[in-house]
Amino acid sequence: MGIESVIAYAVRRLLFSVPVLFLLSVVSFAATRAVTSPEAGIRSNPRVSAEDIQRYREQLGLDDSATVQYLRWLGNIVRGDLGTSLVSNRDVWPILSRALWNTAVLGITAIVFSFAIGVVIGTVAAIRRGSAFDYGSTGLAFFGLSMPNFWFAIMLQLFFGVYLVDWLALDGPFFYTAGARSPGTTGFDLVDRARHLVLPALVLAVQLIAVYSRYMRASLIEVMGTDYIRTAKASGATERHVVTHHAMRNAMIPVTTQLAGDVGAIFGGLVITETVFQWPGMGPLFLDAMQSGDYQVILPWLMITAFAVVVFNLIADLAYGVLDPRIRYG
Repeated sequence: MGIESVIAYAVRRLLFSVPVLFLLSVVSFAATRAVTSPEAGIRSNPRVSAEDIQRYREQLGLDDSATVQYLRWLGNIVRGDLGTSLVSNRDVWPILSRALWNTAVLGITAIVFSFAIGVVIGTVAAIRRGSAFDYGSTGLAFFGLSMPNFWFAIMLQLFFGVYLVDWLALDGPFFYTAGARSPGTTGFDLVDRARHLVLPALVLAVQLIAVYSRYMRASLIEVMGTDYIRTAKASGATERHVVTHHAMRNAMIPVTTQLAGDVGAIFGGLVITETVFQWPGMGPLFLDAMQSGDYQVILPWLMITAFAVVVFNLIADLAYGVLDPRIRYG
């Protein structure tokens, strides 16, 4: 399999994604315009007259047909103009990019940590199938999967933000319970960012570790029962060699699929966790935009999320060929 076939496959997949994204843009525009009211904010001001509202509608072109509005919006998107927020009257891209960066920092930190821990736990549980470690990790995984994110987040906030501070007579919590940086902080402070990041990342990691460990355990058990693994064992290879050099790569395929889906999904915002911890990411930005009817923010938000899912699913497909050379790109 040459690099040319990989590039050709990637280009072909991206071209196939164009009509999907176009259809999604139509659905997103129609749904967003149906459930939001762009003049909701201005109507809440009792000093605004009916004439002011009409001028506002004319400025935004809201009296044009839905088709004209959609084509105008799509043309601006294609030219790289995401428009101006109806609420803040600022360009949308700086608002989106800042929220996107904050969500990416939180989500990727949690996923990298969870993936490493989950794969190790799943591998050990598969190799020691039926052992106390296997039963213990299985029980903890089900506990992690069944625990609601918002409940665990609130428990962590109470423990680190209230009880631990009282018990140890601290001046403040060691791990901060809200925000992405301390008020008054200027520039980039790694320690301050890390102290804000730990608790929301931990909330996300609990369920992700459980998911990755379960996928890894099930996949590795299945691979270890195949003929080529039995042949490798019969040739005299040690179990460690068989697992690390033969079984792990194939066992990683379903885990990779889950990983790619998780990475793509984080760009859609980690709504519950970000809201509880007041993390200024994509989740709170979407909720605020929906409440204020700011469709100029909602529509690019939806398209960026969809594009991220398409790209990371493509990356997962390309990774299959690396993990299992028998897979060919058609």
